[in-house]
Amino acid sequence: MTVLPLHRHGLRTAGQLVDALQIPFSDEQLSAITAPLEPAVIIAGAGSGKTTVMAARVVWLVGTGQVRPDQVLGLTFTRKAAAELAARVASALDRAGVLDGQEGQGAELVMTYDSFAARLVSEFGIRVGIDHEPVMITGASRFRLATRVVANAPGPFRQLSRLSHHSIPERVLSLDAELQSHLVTPDQVRRFDDAAAARFAAAPLWRGKPYKDVEMALAATAEREELLGLVEDYQELKRGLGVVEFADQLREAVRLVTLVPQVGEELRQRFSVVLLDEYQDTSAAQARLLRELFTGPVGSSALGFPVTAVGDPYQAIYGWRGAATGNILEFPLQFRRSDGAPADRQTLSINRRSGHRILDVGNSLAAGLSAAPGEQGVALVAPDGAPAGAVAAAVFDTFRDEVDWLAETVVAQHERGTSWREQAVLVRRNAALSPIFEALRERGVPVEIVGLGGLLGLPEIAPIVSTLRILDDVTANPDVVALLTGPRWGIGLADIEALGARARALAESPTAPEGYDEALAHAVTQADPGETVCLLDAVASVGDAPVSAAARHRLARFHAELTGLRRHTGEPVADLVTRVIATLGLESELLAAGGHTDQVARFVDEVASYVDVDGDGSLGGLLAYLDAEEEHGEGLQQAVPSADDSVKLMTVHRAKGLEWDTVYLPSLVDRVFPSDSRTGVWPTKASTLPAPLRGDASSIPQLGVHSKDGIAAYKEALRDEHRLAEDRLAYVAATRAKRLLIASSHIWTPGNVRPRRESPYFTVIREAAERLGAFLDAATRGQDKNPVPAEPARAAWPVALNPEVLAARRDAAALVREAGRQADPEAWVWRSGTVAEGDAARVEAWDDSAAHLTRLLARRRDQAVELPEGLSATALMTLSKAPEELAGTLLRRMPRRPSPQARLGIRFHAWLQERFELPSALDELVPAAEPVDEEFARLVATFEAGRFATLSPVGVEVPFVMRRAGVVLRGRIDAVYDWRQDGFAYLVVDWKTSNAAADPLQLAVYRQAWAEARGVDPSLVAAGFYHVQADRLRLVDAPARLIDDAISAGVQQ
Repeated sequence: MTVLPLHRHGLRTAGQLVDALQIPFSDEQLSAITAPLEPAVIIAGAGSGKTTVMAARVVWLVGTGQVRPDQVLGLTFTRKAAAELAARVASALDRAGVLDGQEGQGAELVMTYDSFAARLVSEFGIRVGIDHEPVMITGASRFRLATRVVANAPGPFRQLSRLSHHSIPERVLSLDAELQSHLVTPDQVRRFDDAAAARFAAAPLWRGKPYKDVEMALAATAEREELLGLVEDYQELKRGLGVVEFADQLREAVRLVTLVPQVGEELRQRFSVVLLDEYQDTSAAQARLLRELFTGPVGSSALGFPVTAVGDPYQAIYGWRGAATGNILEFPLQFRRSDGAPADRQTLSINRRSGHRILDVGNSLAAGLSAAPGEQGVALVAPDGAPAGAVAAAVFDTFRDEVDWLAETVVAQHERGTSWREQAVLVRRNAALSPIFEALRERGVPVEIVGLGGLLGLPEIAPIVSTLRILDDVTANPDVVALLTGPRWGIGLADIEALGARARALAESPTAPEGYDEALAHAVTQADPGETVCLLDAVASVGDAPVSAAARHRLARFHAELTGLRRHTGEPVADLVTRVIATLGLESELLAAGGHTDQVARFVDEVASYVDVDGDGSLGGLLAYLDAEEEHGEGLQQAVPSADDSVKLMTVHRAKGLEWDTVYLPSLVDRVFPSDSRTGVWPTKASTLPAPLRGDASSIPQLGVHSKDGIAAYKEALRDEHRLAEDRLAYVAATRAKRLLIASSHIWTPGNVRPRRESPYFTVIREAAERLGAFLDAATRGQDKNPVPAEPARAAWPVALNPEVLAARRDAAALVREAGRQADPEAWVWRSGTVAEGDAARVEAWDDSAAHLTRLLARRRDQAVELPEGLSATALMTLSKAPEELAGTLLRRMPRRPSPQARLGIRFHAWLQERFELPSALDELVPAAEPVDEEFARLVATFEAGRFATLSPVGVEVPFVMRRAGVVLRGRIDAVYDWRQDGFAYLVVDWKTSNAAADPLQLAVYRQAWAEARGVDPSLVAAGFYHVQADRLRLVDAPARLIDDAISAGVQQ
């Protein structure tokens, strides 16, 4: 490695570095910053300034002449973290003045682990036969494809057939993700399962039969075989569509660097030091990739390459999604120094975020981790002179009491000077978020739920999802009960019990077969009556069930509503969701009552992201996506809190890396936090990769004997491992607080027969609060009966309707009637006489509807709409020509079904993709079996005979993101061609397949985006509309000022 000469303002001592950056580094930090240029791992406790240390390390290495900035590679997990690290490094280099500005060197490279793997494949993939740029899919798109695979699978599936059909895609994706994360093939799993099944089959019996756990293990191996077939179909579908996930790219990257070791040699020549952030969260595949690139065996030139891993084993909270905690613990042995000795180990223990009282709690919560064999975390200490911080705790009889107290405390803290944005509520489960959100909203507190999972439980969203589930599955009995007992229908438990009895009676009394053969066939094929009880059957046929008259009337209306919706289940799922929202009357009522449509809009946005622009995607697939997000959405959707001045609500998993002045930890009861669920029980869970096949097999529990006792011992070992994972989560939760940590608990929740015990984590915090005199005990001890009423609460529908608004509206209606009677008594009598007495209530309801719709329209006219930070090119054109229309769309963001002309355009674009053999996101938009109509055929024929038929584009459907006048513009350029004419270098083309007006603004956006992407002057880029039907290219003047003018005019209006 070449040592560079010192810069003009070079560094020679640690003291010079401290002076240059004006940061009082601790001895620990300086030791890590100025360490020799060789492999090392830094165990950085929560809040210990690891990002500052990494930035200062770069300054030290550059300032001492050991590396240039462009020889630094930094990897982390999220784009936000990558941007922060890059900004910190650039700022520190600038502040230290170690660059003379005359070397012309590039900047350091900081990116995510996923982007790094994708870049390797893009840059070097041709060496192993990868010669195309696939389209990346994430989140909802994965569920779309997995659902398509399950729907098209021929079967038969003896094991999977027992499951709900929309639970299977999640299992397919889960197993596929584990295979990719641990670099295992389906055939490897099959061979392992065959051997495991043979061992389980030979296990000791009980009275000649296998034990239940052994039976379950045999069934799991059979189910895993069925899942593996679906996983292979899923992988084949992705290859056929030219799409990949980050995990696919990672696997290809590992294959690439393994087969072509020259890739590692080139990277080690390009970079002189590598920084690995949050290394405790890397997967086995990511660690393998980094080892192949940046280390090697004894005698290898790669051994001793300067790799610095930074992380905290105590914050390794993503093991459930593929992270291998053992990676950071084994780093010294996996990345050895050039002499073969283990890599150096540094520690950062001084927490500069939290007061020492909060740190004491964090250390106590991590006590089990520090005592566990192999753990290498550090105990946190506060710097001298740091504020003490505070800890408080409270316990209540009921969860409702706890939530009300929490909401009042949030308000009180705000009144004492703590801003809304500096307060956060962290929970273990998404289910707790909805009541807390409602309690805060009732008190006028600005509040934000971070992530989709918590959103699904809100009262304005839950009825939508329940209705969709019922439309997809008539046996969705819990959703039927949720809707019927909810505030809209208000059916009591006694009527629900009667309805359940009616459903059981209907299930147990099928039509009797006539003869012996028919009876035998019926007995063989008939399902267990307990499995076929369907509440909707009873709703449709209440019969003589003892339900109240009011309930009977409401059930009839409920049945009619579902029947009407069921007629539309064949339409695109986006349209169906819109129809459900309209049928429930949610959004218009919420708006009329001054309500909160932003949550409905967020849900609609999620649906839109699932169905894409053509309305494709099945209802079952959407529900599979939502169910998975609700169950463990900590990783499906990487939501980031907004910068709004609002209280943030989220799960603890989402809070990692964040901090607030005041943090609330509610619902700290046993079996909730720590949770009692376990992951990784591969003998009985088919979607889990067998532990011996994992890349981190040496650091996790393993099954000993394939028997009942062996499985029991393995489950116990996993229980201990799971408790350590929960301890890490508790440690992360507590160390998010800077000044004040508040924990709360309760004894009773609805439906509980026995009182809940307090969480051991609550015990730790309560004892700390008691020592400070800050514990509130508001619970009544010794109660044997649950004080929470079993009868569900009643409320007006919709949820957000204000009783005062409704009363005022009815008073106004009475005044209007009285005024009409006095102005023209005869006419009033005539009008009144035309309404039958029995219809008066219906007419009054119509009056009410008209009144609130009028208010809704007036509200929309007067409502100011904030322009979002990001706009598509199409939205920008709407902003320019019809800002009111865009405002209405932003207020009520409903997915729209494309017009026939738009669908024709989509088909034509997709056909061009296939013709030019360029994969894009459009591959999924048009069903392959869609018939070719005459209009489409004419378009194709005209194009084939036209001027562009013989030209090869530089790119088709080229995605772009650019910032202009403070607005982020996103979109896709239809096509780009080399265009060496009239002084131009490129031509951006917008295909016009109809006679719709062509707006030069669209081409102005395309032209500017392509110029920025290629780093050329926009004057070198020509722009034109190609009218396909007329085979006519129309070049237009599309200056950048059109974009600025459109944004400026739209904002002013």
